Amino acid sequence: MEDPPDMAAGQDACGALLTWLQTFDPPSPCAAPPDLASGVTLAHVLHKIDPSWFDETWLGRIRGDTEGSARLKVNNLRQVLQSVLEYWQDVLGQAVAEQHVPDVAPAARHGDPEQLGKLVRLVLGCAVSCPQHIQRIMTLEESVQHEVMAAIQEVGAFWGPPCAPQSRRYYYLSQEPPEEGSGQRCHELEQQVRPGITWGGPPNPECPQISTRG
Repeated sequence: MEDPPDMAAGQDACGALLTWLQTFDPPSPCAAPPDLASGVTLAHVLHKIDPSWFDETWLGRIRGDTEGSARLKVNNLRQVLQSVLEYWQDVLGQAVAEQHVPDVAPAARHGDPEQLGKLVRLVLGCAVSCPQHIQRIMTLEESVQHEVMAAIQEVGAFWGPPCAPQSRRYYYLSQEPPEEGSGQRCHELEQQVRPGITWGGPPNPECPQISTRG
């Protein structure tokens, strides 16, 4: 029996996001949602997205020896989620709507695809704060790009009320000359992200920026 269209679409999106995560060369496999349950892969991806925010000290708090320990997996995912929510608030200047915050317990204990999917989308929201990660998406196969773009559009629904005006935001201006045909694809990606972040604003010479946390 064939899967219903909505289920098949969900599986396509899940596969596309896993493919996107693999472009960061994580130390642990991510061929299926349960591979993300330990939090190790997502932590290393976040470290590569913004090594000044998700720094070596932070990364060192993520335990790698989680085999057979649901408690350690839950603790890892809790740390990942907390730091991602702080990133959205302090860097992107946005709170995440409560219904889009994943429950880390089933995610860690059972590899729950729905809850892990929510967390991966929050990570994706962190990644699109930098042109180099937009370009990373554009290196994927066109069908995968399409699914990732759809996921970026879903991220727009995650935005909650704006945070304090002093919250730091990222502005985007790629310094690299676009490849032939890439400009339109990049523009399409940009349009998937809520206008609350200013695309094409003042140039930012360093990406990522230096963390103001702590």
